[in-house]
Amino acid sequence: MNQSFIINIQVGNDELQAQLQQWAGDCTDIQICLAEQQALSACQLHLWDYATFNYHTQLNTGLPEGLIVFSDTVNEEAERRVLLSGALDYLCVPVNMTNLLLRLSHHVQRLRYVARLESLSVTDTLTGLFNRRKYDLDLDKCWRQSQRLNSVCSLLLLDVDHFKNYNDGYGHLAGDKCLTALAEVFRSEAVRPLDTAARIGGEEFAIILPQTPQAGALHVAQRILTRIRELNIPHKGSPLGYLTLSIGLVSICPSSGDNILDWQQSADDVLYLAKDRGRNCVVEGELKSQLEPLTPCVATPAEFA
Repeated sequence: MNQSFIINIQVGNDELQAQLQQWAGDCTDIQICLAEQQALSACQLHLWDYATFNYHTQLNTGLPEGLIVFSDTVNEEAERRVLLSGALDYLCVPVNMTNLLLRLSHHVQRLRYVARLESLSVTDTLTGLFNRRKYDLDLDKCWRQSQRLNSVCSLLLLDVDHFKNYNDGYGHLAGDKCLTALAEVFRSEAVRPLDTAARIGGEEFAIILPQTPQAGALHVAQRILTRIRELNIPHKGSPLGYLTLSIGLVSICPSSGDNILDWQQSADDVLYLAKDRGRNCVVEGELKSQLEPLTPCVATPAEFA
């Protein structure tokens, strides 16, 4: 995440404006703006969401993460409103330039630290994929967006076959390396910025594909099975002798009468149907309230060679 400041300078304060513009010229963390109303409007558009540790804005182009407002008069009410609206600081001019630069540097470091914490809070430490918390947030976001746009969204649940046997036979360190290798495959298949690849359990993963119909999601699932086969990870605890996956896939264009929990449950049901039908395959399904699960598409090495 890149952090920037909007520095608001009231028209007429030419000396401070020139000093800040000169200092900010080579600093990617600083953005200068001159209109006080622009700064206040930007401040009011920032909504701090404590559940996701993200700044959200109503503007499509987005706004800088930090906002500092300058004023040439002491106005406690204005300062209160600005700070309550989300600004990092409110300063009166004239200001000491040395102290000002120290405060700006402090704010930049703080925003970088917050961004780092934000990243850690949604990342699985072993695989580097998103974690269960991020999965839940993005699944809800995908659901609501699909309802708003009347578009199809797809959910893939992926589970490593016979993984307990793998850990027992090769050890947990080897199991961790195996999960990391699989995660790289999942990450490379969820390539769009709106896609989410997450580890949601020990050996269970999920891929959320917004604005993706069932045929497109099935293509992704089949490609994953092929690439896992190409890794050819030995697995003496598997009947096939190498590591495989089972995948459950459910696509939906959610309506007001549908439930996101039913979507997840349906994906989980077809995942276990894939397990029951021999593993190493993807099973497509629909919400239980819409259709019964479809016939599984079994991915064998010959089929996707």
